Amino acid sequence: MKTFYDIHFHAFNLSHPNLLAFISRMNLHLLLMTTPVSAPMMGLFGWDKKIKNLLTMVENDIGNYFLILEYYLRKSPHVRVNYLMSGDSQYVREDTYHKIALCPLIMDFGYKNILSNTFYRVPAQKPVAEQTTDLLNGINFYNRNDLRVIESPGKIPRVTHARADKKEKLCEIYPFLGLNTANYTLSGIIKLLDEYFCDYDGKRATAYENMGSKQGFAGIKLYPPLGFDPWPENKTEKQKTDYLYSYCEKKQIPLTTHCSDGGFAVCDETATYTNPARWRKVLEHYPQLKINFAHMGKQSKKKFILFSKSAWQDEVLALLKDYPNAYTDFSCAAFEDKFYRSLARLIQDNPGTARKILFGTDFMINLLWCGSYNEYLEVFLKTKNLASEDKQALCSDNPARFLWQ
Repeated sequence: MKTFYDIHFHAFNLSHPNLLAFISRMNLHLLLMTTPVSAPMMGLFGWDKKIKNLLTMVENDIGNYFLILEYYLRKSPHVRVNYLMSGDSQYVREDTYHKIALCPLIMDFGYKNILSNTFYRVPAQKPVAEQTTDLLNGINFYNRNDLRVIESPGKIPRVTHARADKKEKLCEIYPFLGLNTANYTLSGIIKLLDEYFCDYDGKRATAYENMGSKQGFAGIKLYPPLGFDPWPENKTEKQKTDYLYSYCEKKQIPLTTHCSDGGFAVCDETATYTNPARWRKVLEHYPQLKINFAHMGKQSKKKFILFSKSAWQDEVLALLKDYPNAYTDFSCAAFEDKFYRSLARLIQDNPGTARKILFGTDFMINLLWCGSYNEYLEVFLKTKNLASEDKQALCSDNPARFLWQ
């Protein structure tokens, strides 16, 4: 039975992000001053609807978040080969996919370096353990339940739940643990890795049996814009990252690191830490490390005189070529078919990269630019710019090789 993989996915609610850290990076006064101008513009371009759509998902607990996603995937009207659904099966050309494997990436929002001039100036406490517990509880709730929705025109849909068989669920959920070594002592990191990965064997069957438990994690998520430095100069910090890389290389635990100039940035060194060139020294010392550079090193911000927007992507492609277990995903990029024209050229111009690229959505973040998970998925499934074998590689073969042993 074949599986369609979404290697880059998110599942969190409004209690999880460190919103104060994010706001501290914004010019709040300018934002408030321009609201009378910006609000009508948001409506004109449909941004108000996109934000409401995103918040509708984020307001759910994690279990119902997964159930709603599944409900609308099963409800899709497309039943033709090459399109989205046929019964409970996904299609890419003539290939049938009976399961979708989601990899929710936990982000360690416990950033403490925020100086506040407010009365309650103690840094917000966002222990990643609580987010982890919420996610595991949500996975278990999803595996035990189906969503029943009664929809009537002009009325609020009525929702109930029915007991479900885990084997009949559309999605298998294999999360990545969020980790920022700067938020822990070395002993804390040793304890954390032992707690979640002591018995890790990299086998899908084991992960499936452990789905919804602490032993069900498939990898680790790193997020430099939140203060994680891949190659610290400080000796104490370096000891912590060295232990992490050594541990993951030995056990072949996959890492996914944020690698674009967008995202949830809160530290002044974001560009330095996120630059994929920072990882070359890591891979020189740990050449068998299994790592995914998320977003293909996308640079969307205005370029400076000496630095091309493609510099990060060029470095990512070089790392894929130089190291056997280096991968990249194109999450939050493929909103239109023209992206796949560019991707096809990239694959053609860089022999071997077709085995190193992973399909990912960046859902729910991608709802700021698209209408639904179905819509984003459908662009991939319908494109004629990729050969059938390349689609199969991107959404199934490559992610399976990245995740499992």
